This record gives sequence, C-alpha cells and structure tokens, in this order.
Amino acid sequence: MAVEYAPRPVPEIGALTTRRLVLRSFRLSDAPTVQRLAGDFDVAKMLDVVPFPYPEGEAARWIATHDDRRAQDADYPFAIEHDGEVVGCVGLNRESDGLLHLGYWIGVPFWGKGFATEAARAALEFAFDELTEPEVKSGHYADNHASGRVMTKLGFRYAKESMRFSKARGHAVRFLDTRMKREWFKR
Repeated sequence: MAVEYAPRPVPEIGALTTRRLVLRSFRLSDAPTVQRLAGDFDVAKMLDVVPFPYPEGEAARWIATHDDRRAQDADYPFAIEHDGEVVGCVGLNRESDGLLHLGYWIGVPFWGKGFATEAARAALEFAFDELTEPEVKSGHYADNHASGRVMTKLGFRYAKESMRFSKARGHAVRFLDTRMKREWFKR
C-alpha cells in the first residue's frame, strides 16, 4: 500500500550528536575517506548501490549531489564522525512509495564498536521528530547478520523478503525488508 506523500518545507539541518558520535553533512574533503571505506568489498557487497571496484572520483560526485537532494526532501545523508574521523555513513532516502529508507555503512576498521546502532538511532530520531515521519523502512541482505542485529536492537519488525540487486556482487541477493513505526521506536 502506497503512502500519500506531499512535499513539505525541508528543515534546516545541523549536526546530530550522540554520546560518541557526530552526524554531520558530508564535505568534499571527506571524499577520499568515503572512497577508501565504502570501496572496501566487505562494505560494498552489503549495499545496493555501491559498485566494486568503487570508481575513482565517485565519492566526490556523490557528495556534490547532497545539497540538491536534501532541498528536494529526497535524501538526508550524514557522515558519521567519531573523535574527528569519518567512520561511515547513515542516511535516509525517500523511495518511490513516499517512505524514507534508512541505510548505513561503517568502515571495516570501525566494525564491532556499536557505531551503526548509535548512528541509526539518531537518524531515526531525526526522521520521527524533525521530519515527522510516521514510518521508516530499512532492511538488510540475509547474509548480513551484523545489520540484522542492529535492526533488532532498534525495534524494526520484519515485513517481507525480496531480492535486491547488489552492484558490488553483480547479482540479486536475498533481502529482508523491515519497517519501523514511530510508536515502535525504542529510544
């Protein structure tokens, strides 16, 4: 069932802060770090749209789209910063059904520290409190057990299975779609 969606004014977005992290807009100077971290096959293979190998200059091209996409209420990407260093990305992007989709990645050197859960929780608070979304969707590839644990900790509920194409893998992969309603959210 499609959700009715009417464009609305986009709020001014400053940095979001958590106990250990700062979620902020990407800067072009972040491109080499994004290129290195997202370009690692172990990260890229868990994402739909990141190719492998990651083309030279692609991170800068992607970052250059952020202001326009945010102004259109289409995408809200945040650099995840820990101790002044970019460790990953968390973002919300509006899909064709009008719902926001939560996505994230963490660079391999920073895995296992709880950064994905902490950043995703802050992004959900932003979606529900600032953007006043009633529901957010997300999900993970079936073989991405770490992301499944993040979804469970946050209170997402599994909705269905589907197949999604992974650019890095070059084929469709089993995907577990999840949903989060505002009233289910574990703050």
